[in-house]
Amino acid sequence: MQSAQNVTVIGDVHGCLPSLQKLLSLIPEDSPLIFIGDIINRGPASLETLRLIYSFGDRAKLILGNHDMHLLATAAGAGKANRRDTIDEILNAQDAQQLIDWVRHQYLLYQWNDYTFVHAAIDPAWSLKKAKNLAAEVQNQLRSENWKDYLQDMYGKDLWDNDLTGAARMRAILNGFTRIRFVDKKGVPDYKVKDAPGSTPKHLMPWFECPCRKTKDDNIVFGHWSTLGLVIKEHVIALDTGCVWGGALSAIQLPERKIFQVKTPQYCDPFG
Repeated sequence: MQSAQNVTVIGDVHGCLPSLQKLLSLIPEDSPLIFIGDIINRGPASLETLRLIYSFGDRAKLILGNHDMHLLATAAGAGKANRRDTIDEILNAQDAQQLIDWVRHQYLLYQWNDYTFVHAAIDPAWSLKKAKNLAAEVQNQLRSENWKDYLQDMYGKDLWDNDLTGAARMRAILNGFTRIRFVDKKGVPDYKVKDAPGSTPKHLMPWFECPCRKTKDDNIVFGHWSTLGLVIKEHVIALDTGCVWGGALSAIQLPERKIFQVKTPQYCDPFG
């Protein structure tokens, strides 16, 4: 993929297989694919969606999102059940181990040319170099034989601190890549607010608008934030357009910045 002349980045799929199939029909068949995370959960066909993406082999890379990490944690016996989860079909499948192993060998951060791909954000306190090192730290643990032990304490709202160790450090790293939406002017994340910009407390701002963000000159592509919608700026591209909530499934071909998009039915009620 690193030698490819272009790549196509696909927003949060959430197990919406019909929408993904329709979107893929618009994308050149030889284009490498980067899925920006949350490929499963909430939608109607998480297992078949994961199988399809797995079948692409080296053509596809996955950026691990919070729902993908939830799948791994649940497979490790540490997941907290949610009534809207649709991952049991994966965990109970005959090829579950094969699929889980593939997911845990994917990426928190991936780079192609001068673009950096993450699921939700890069903590404003991190430089790109630091973010790469922290991502590699967690990726190495997920790919190790004791990965299940590593995920036993995955859930928590830990904020980043350079002195963190152990489970708290792992949680803060995962949060910095997979959960951040809003931060204050000092770059400190707020994990409670999930609304669209403009309907939030005045002291909060989208993480990518933080004046102290250390990656403000880097090209970052992310998803995660469905109420934000499609954003295309000089150094920031956001691709989660609410596929599972009845919005659209979006993709962008880079470096041309050509948009592919399909409207989607509502598979899940955000208030249900």
